[in-house]
Amino acid sequence: MPRYALRRLAASLLTLFGVVTLVFVLMELAPGDPAAAARAATGRAVSPEAVAAFRRLYGLDRPLPVRYAAWLSRAATLDFGRSFLDGRPVTRRLAESLPPTLALNGLALLAALLVAVPSGVAAARRPGGRFDRVSGFVFDLLFATPAFVAGLLLLLVFSARLRWTPLFSDPSRGVAGWVLPVATLALASTALIARVVRSCVVAALGDPAALAARARGERGAAAVRRALRRSAGPFAALGASLVPSLAAGSVLVERLFGWPGAGRLLADAVFSRDVPVVAGLTLATGLLVVAAGTCADLLSAFIDPRTCEEPPRLSTAAEVR
Repeated sequence: MPRYALRRLAASLLTLFGVVTLVFVLMELAPGDPAAAARAATGRAVSPEAVAAFRRLYGLDRPLPVRYAAWLSRAATLDFGRSFLDGRPVTRRLAESLPPTLALNGLALLAALLVAVPSGVAAARRPGGRFDRVSGFVFDLLFATPAFVAGLLLLLVFSARLRWTPLFSDPSRGVAGWVLPVATLALASTALIARVVRSCVVAALGDPAALAARARGERGAAAVRRALRRSAGPFAALGASLVPSLAAGSVLVERLFGWPGAGRLLADAVFSRDVPVVAGLTLATGLLVVAAGTCADLLSAFIDPRTCEEPPRLSTAAEVR
């Protein structure tokens, strides 16, 4: 286990280095001149002298290797520079926008778990039954529906027609300001979690250990608890896989509902070519995804140590002789 943890952490550090490098390359390959775009986004006339001064101020006139070394050194200390639009530090803007996004994603994941786990277990207890068929159709439909389509439908029904919720959501408006963004973000995750829970529980209930326990008289809730414990490893991997999907969905959902979070900030920064903000948010998302994957792998290894065992080395023909 300790050797596996060290190897996994080393692989995570290498992945983070790749993420940092990829973000820098994407910034350099982005079309257009960020200096001219940032100045034009302010609504003022842009002169060549102003663009040249802007490039000197943000180091855009320096050679590519120098900019890459400076980017690596700043990224190592979580310093992403200053915004092109208002000159504020990117870390400060991230600190203001990340809490609403994390709260939105956390509530969406909690809502998805509260609906998906009981539904998946109920479907697994009678495979092929009426509830299994109906829930499978509903969850497949939800999973195939894009987040922005589901959000527009919810806005049309509950905000425009019934007027139960505000058209633009805000955390300060209480429960009414949270319902639609959380529901929109949780729909696809609910469908995915329910299908995975059903598959894992069905497989666990049919393995030899479960059959032996059933022969000893284990029934009902006890058998389901045993199946859920045996499926803890796949559940941990599923949780890590949901992080990037939730982060990607946040951009659309926050933009649609006017949610003051990191997703909306990222969309606004992309349209205004605010490169430091885009790079900082992209790198922060990459750090979150890598950290979630690492934690899920370590948790899976802790639950089932067989996952971190090295496969046996095959003997060569010379060794056999």
